[in-house]
Amino acid sequence: MNAAPRASLIVLAWNRWELTRRALDSLLRCDLGDSEILVVDNGSSDATAQELGVYADRVRVLRLARNLGYVRGNNAGIAAAAADSDIVLLNNDLVFTQADWLAKLRACVYAAGDCGIAGCRLVDDQGHLLHAGTRVLPDDGIGVQTPSGRIERDVGQYSDADRVVEGVVFAAVYIRRAVIDAIGPLHSDYDTYAEDSDYCLRARAAGWHTRLCGGVTLRHDQHGSTADDAARRGELLRQGRETFARHWLPALRAQYGTSLRIHGALDFPQHVARWLRPLARALDAAGIRLSYQSLYAPVLPEAIAEPGDSRDHLLNTLRRRGAETAPAAALCVGDIALWPQVQAAYRIGLADFETPPDVREQAILHAMDELWAPSGWHRRELERLGLGARLRDLPWGVDAAYAHPGLRAPRAADGDCVVLCIAAWDELDRPWRLLQAWTRRFRREDRLRLLLWLDPAGSDIATATRELALDVHGGRYDIVLQPRLAEEAQQVVFAAADVVISTSRANSRCWALLQALATARPLVAVARGAAAEWLQRHAGRAVDADDVSCEDAVLAALDEVLADLPAARARALRASGQLRIAADWRSSAQIARKHLARPFAPVPRAPAAPAQGRVIVLGMHRSGTSCVAGLLHMLGAYAGEPGSFLVNAAENARGFLERGDLHLACVGALRRRGGDWSIPLGWDETALPAARAQWRADWRRIQAELELRSPWLVKEPRLCLLLDEVADLIGPCALVHVVRAPDCVAASVCRRHGLQAPQALALWEHYNRAAAQLCRDRPALVLDYHCLLQQPQPQVRRLYRRLCDYGVQGLRLPSAEEIAAWVAPQLARERSPRGFAPSAAQQALWQALRRRAADEDVPLPPADAGAAALLQQLGADHRAAMAAEQERGG
Repeated sequence: MNAAPRASLIVLAWNRWELTRRALDSLLRCDLGDSEILVVDNGSSDATAQELGVYADRVRVLRLARNLGYVRGNNAGIAAAAADSDIVLLNNDLVFTQADWLAKLRACVYAAGDCGIAGCRLVDDQGHLLHAGTRVLPDDGIGVQTPSGRIERDVGQYSDADRVVEGVVFAAVYIRRAVIDAIGPLHSDYDTYAEDSDYCLRARAAGWHTRLCGGVTLRHDQHGSTADDAARRGELLRQGRETFARHWLPALRAQYGTSLRIHGALDFPQHVARWLRPLARALDAAGIRLSYQSLYAPVLPEAIAEPGDSRDHLLNTLRRRGAETAPAAALCVGDIALWPQVQAAYRIGLADFETPPDVREQAILHAMDELWAPSGWHRRELERLGLGARLRDLPWGVDAAYAHPGLRAPRAADGDCVVLCIAAWDELDRPWRLLQAWTRRFRREDRLRLLLWLDPAGSDIATATRELALDVHGGRYDIVLQPRLAEEAQQVVFAAADVVISTSRANSRCWALLQALATARPLVAVARGAAAEWLQRHAGRAVDADDVSCEDAVLAALDEVLADLPAARARALRASGQLRIAADWRSSAQIARKHLARPFAPVPRAPAAPAQGRVIVLGMHRSGTSCVAGLLHMLGAYAGEPGSFLVNAAENARGFLERGDLHLACVGALRRRGGDWSIPLGWDETALPAARAQWRADWRRIQAELELRSPWLVKEPRLCLLLDEVADLIGPCALVHVVRAPDCVAASVCRRHGLQAPQALALWEHYNRAAAQLCRDRPALVLDYHCLLQQPQPQVRRLYRRLCDYGVQGLRLPSAEEIAAWVAPQLARERSPRGFAPSAAQQALWQALRRRAADEDVPLPPADAGAAALLQQLGADHRAAMAAEQERGG
């Protein structure tokens, strides 16, 4: 057996003796074999030189007359080391918390003949992971020390295995002597910063790759020598980046073999982002230059959906690349109904669907140039539709760095066995039925607890579970609502469980199942669709049960697993090892790279027939029309290009979804008649013909731009007063009349525009009667804003179905997650205002509108004569004032 290669451990020190002493004391307690320790005193002016004398029998000291900087100081140590020994560079701000770190680093380097450099995981004393392999993107030349580019909470990620990386931080690095012989010491163009990335890339160019040793974790108190001089550190960092850019950015740009634009979701909706984020990272690592555009309508709250900051350096870079010229190929990931909006010479669809595609989705799938199937179940469904010729496999995967058995998580303080279930509050997962079955089957005294990690999607969970919570005997459970968590935090949820179960009847919701399998948690789940394949392939406990009894069947199988939990854990551990090799996203990325390497042969496409899709939103100001327009935009209706909408954060921080050109045209039309939105009567009859002609010309221009896209929508409250004059120009359309209680509207109008209550209430009546008149002979539905806020999902489903019934083509039903994020709970926190008392006629009108919103065909009651007279008088007074003003001006 060959003896282990000898290593010279070079500790570079410059002042801060307390750090050097701590590093040496912890280092000398480690198992170092016959390796030598060489301390390079880089011209220290404190007590370092004197104090090092205490260690004279255990370390060798190289004293430099002045500070040569990080690179030249280390190079001096390399030159002074034995010519036949490997080199280990160590910062003096390290704490060696692992006695066998050197042996493991050495083993990592020598495990592969072409590995020349090995680094390790670095953490701080606050529980953060600082380093797990470095990367420099050619876009900005900024290096990051973890793949995400941020300081992560250390839960054991990247500790499962050794992995090839672009570079490592040289705070602690093992370099084979053969590498130094081949490329020399650190590049002297650098003082400090970026020299480590430079060295790893030079080694790679010479045939030596770099590895991160997952089995070694050391503590690093970063910037120990420059902690008191942030300005100096910033200058050194700038110089290092500039030098690196000159050396390497052209070569880094050239390492990409092909380009691909992704249209999907990096953050929202979560069910898409969970797959796309790790896939995008793996595709980039495979040498595919990615850019990104969101597939989903950008109308969601910035704090929730597609905020422009994915908390990930690479993913944020892909966003910035979105403005680049589109590459030849585009990958569509997410809702199939949104794929037609993607413009590219060659379109690929990652065909993840929950139920077999309907007629419309089938047409979209047939229009794609290529389809990638994430599971065998999806492949079979696509083959059944005759799509086998353009079908390729791209299996779902896991990020083994974050999902593995060695993750650390807090355990239940009372020693309970924790059973985890991840579910959405919908008809596929039906978590309320699981809770009912759980409280029936188990008792409060059982050492068992259900942790339901729930996506509530806008549901009132407290109300839905109130009766169960009052059961003092039923099995114990906790409900945790799913927040937006970083990858490492998501995996902690699995690591904290003893068993994972799923009672979902879904065919394609496999994310939680794969994470459970990868983290070696015994899994019990209903065997359907793609989930059945994963359960069969990787030793999960598959339950074959009908829809009625699946919850009871899963819990019965759980009892069997708990009866011999050690055996179940052993099976899960074996399955984890197999899955993390067979289903790593890196393997899927290599498959995708092969797919993209083939010549693109676009499918001949027939010219698309124009879809019928015109939707006009009507309603009084402050009635919720902006919220409904946003929903229609989410359903897939085109409202205008980004930047074309009115913006007034003080009035509506979420946006109006109101075109600026349409707003100006409406304002101009009313002004030319001698009034405005608040004075809709008493117009100058002599001005009407010219005003109408200009309004019709403005509308023609706006509609011509809208007709280039279908379906389209417009929303402007003033259309209640003006739409009848352009109705003959529009063609077939559907109207959505949004109604809200008169007192709420009047209070909001008075608060924002300074009107008196009688005028505001009269305007509410006038606008709603005008909108109802427009809806009389056209396909139209009335939407109660209060009902929308209280029951967003049923109301959006009603809106979607009715528009489809009216012949509006090209819409899609958003997910519950999207609906809940847009119709936010805070919108519903309204109180009945005081001091705004509608008349009896206005109350009767409101009740009639509410009944129409419930799909009752009821006539409208008589108008309030007093309110009509008030508006007439206001109009007359306004005309008189304008005439007097003109006379004075004349």
